[in-house]
Amino acid sequence: MLQLPEKIQISDDALSQIPELFKIFKNDFIDNKTYFMAYPILVAPPKKGEIYPEVFWHIISKQSQKGSKSNNTRLIDYKRAKRLCWIKPIIQQYKDEKITSWRSKDFDKKAGKEIYKYFFWYKEGKFIVILKCIERKSKKFFIATSFYVFDNNVAHYDELCKNGEKLS
Repeated sequence: MLQLPEKIQISDDALSQIPELFKIFKNDFIDNKTYFMAYPILVAPPKKGEIYPEVFWHIISKQSQKGSKSNNTRLIDYKRAKRLCWIKPIIQQYKDEKITSWRSKDFDKKAGKEIYKYFFWYKEGKFIVILKCIERKSKKFFIATSFYVFDNNVAHYDELCKNGEKLS
């Protein structure tokens, strides 16, 4: 049976909670490794001059404008941020009947090649976690993102799942 912690309470001044949110992220993925398929999930360090890893911003915020890629133009996404504490247990419990999980190929611009993306969708909680796997000498898993799935996007993820390779 799927076990998830209570959602994080996010105040109206969510920016003041970023250090607290990062502490949760750091505990789950940096200080204490999380594993998937016996491989550690890696976190790229912050870019030069940045305090937090880029993926941390991806899982607590959303782009403020279409097409903008700068972390400076990202806004706290309350639905994402309050579910930050769900990411690790969803990955760890991906075989639970309440988690729909699959993988599909995608071209990764940074890697310059096709990679697998692994999807973990907790439909009841309207939340999805996506890992990417880059294979070189061995598999390397990274968190790509996680987010709240709005009703108007359900059909899209149902289709991706239908066309993907189910995880067992």
